[in-house]
Formats: sequence, C-alpha cells, structure tokens
Amino acid sequence: MKYFDEVKVLVSKQEYEEQKVFKGMTGIIFDAEIRGRCFNVLFYDKTPVTADNWDKIKADIVCVIEIKDLQVVKESDCTDEYILKNLPKQNPKWFCKVENGYIINLLGEKLNKTPYDYDS
Repeated sequence: MKYFDEVKVLVSKQEYEEQKVFKGMTGIIFDAEIRGRCFNVLFYDKTPVTADNWDKIKADIVCVIEIKDLQVVKESDCTDEYILKNLPKQNPKWFCKVENGYIINLLGEKLNKTPYDYDS
C-alpha cells in the first residue's frame, strides 16, 4: 500500500462516517507519507455525470484512514524515487509504504514489529 494506490474502506467507524466515508467506499492514497499509522485518502465519485444522476454524485472527500481499515484495490505504478520526491524534506526515513504487513520507510526500516499488527 503506497502513494496513489486505490484502496477500499473495510470498516464502519463514526469518525469516518462523520466525514461521509462509509464501509466499501474506494479512494486514492494521495499523500506520500504515513502519519499516526494512517493514510490521507481522497474519495471521489467516478460515475459519469448525467441529467438523471447529477444530484447523487458525491463531492470530493478527504479523510484520514487507519492502515488496518484499508485494502488495496489497485496498485499504482508509483516508484520509490517518486515517493521520495514527494516526502517532506525528501527524507527516506519517513514511513511511506505498507509491504507484507509492515509499515516501512524507503530505507526498509519497519515501524511495527509484528506483520499486520500495525500497533505492535
């Protein structure tokens, strides 16, 4: 899971629903970094607008979503070099990806000790 991946929300939570984000919605990770074991995710309606559905189109929503509450739907082709260019201060020590259940930075350092237990 990384920058520009399409992700799906796996759970319902009050803090997400207050932002109009619900279980099953898909969005795009739009920040290169991970903060507080969360990604910033942009949700937008990909439905073509017609005269019959214009009032049902969702506005763009930005929501902070916990990694454990996301599943990758489609991986982006974003490279480590591109991620580095978009990290604050281009610091490779900033955590920015989830691979094999580990939150990692571009140096391969892991934040969590147990795979898929993002609080470990």
